[in-house]
Amino acid sequence: MFPFQVVYRDATQAAHSLDDERLLALIRFGEPPVPERDPRTGAIPLLELGGTETAEIWLSARPVRTGVTHGVSHAGNDTVLFLQHRLDEYAPDALQPLTAMAYRRLFAAARELGYPHLLRVWNYFPAINQECGGLERYRAFCAGRHQALVAELTEFETHLPAACAIGADEPGLRLYALASRIAGIQIENPRQTSAFRYPRQYGPRSPSFSRAVLKAWGERRHHLYISGTASIVGHASRHLDPMAQLEETLLNLQALLAQANRLTPEPLRPALLKIYCRPNLDPAPLRQRIVQALDADPPMLFLRADICRRELLIEIEGLAVGPAPVNPLQDDAL
Repeated sequence: MFPFQVVYRDATQAAHSLDDERLLALIRFGEPPVPERDPRTGAIPLLELGGTETAEIWLSARPVRTGVTHGVSHAGNDTVLFLQHRLDEYAPDALQPLTAMAYRRLFAAARELGYPHLLRVWNYFPAINQECGGLERYRAFCAGRHQALVAELTEFETHLPAACAIGADEPGLRLYALASRIAGIQIENPRQTSAFRYPRQYGPRSPSFSRAVLKAWGERRHHLYISGTASIVGHASRHLDPMAQLEETLLNLQALLAQANRLTPEPLRPALLKIYCRPNLDPAPLRQRIVQALDADPPMLFLRADICRRELLIEIEGLAVGPAPVNPLQDDAL
């Protein structure tokens, strides 16, 4: 049995999930609602493409315990912990120390609660490509994250969580993360230079994340947490056209799946995807091509967002599973 599942649901119908004692997290997108005093709820200020309003719901296999530790909201069961943290930027050039602080708090909370291994982290903050004090904000974020991860992790380059860093529409640094009691396996993409080995032209400190993390939840149950993946070969961005970038991105996703499948008894299948688009693209042709290329039709969420490089127009992240869980109540569950 998987310890949790993730589903996309119509946002207007998501509120009833708050009454479920198994709820790990309820993440809404778009205009942030009035904050709810519930450590399981969060809001990411990104508009959804296609005119729909979707919520991301994380549901535990068992009742969860909730709380706030070191300022980090969390909900967990005996196996996994979902964490959320938001910090306001106290100065225009404060993103680097703020990021380091946020990550140190994530680690402190996760370890104190008994889940010392971060599997996946989502990072959202505004003006990701703007310069401040002579340094692009994404690169300042990377420097702060690197500072914290080097301090917190042993064997730094082999224990990095999967991650994405996305430009959001509202102030504040927003993070949410998944942690476990037992570590996953870091997966790298043979088509790409590992992000933690990027040359210095991409900033004073390298982006510190793995391309994916493979986690076994039993002998034959696996999750693959796929980091934000874009049209990059080696360490260089490729193509100017959105559909050409999509093709390269899909090749990278296929390469990651192939690497992970070498370690699993059954093939992993994409089960949930989040697609970030810099321009206001029509999701329909993107969805059609993704389904065709991956030979799968998982639930997809298309969001208008800025991406870590100015020239990149599309980024895809998500989860793959093997084998697919059977749940009579959730036909698109992870």
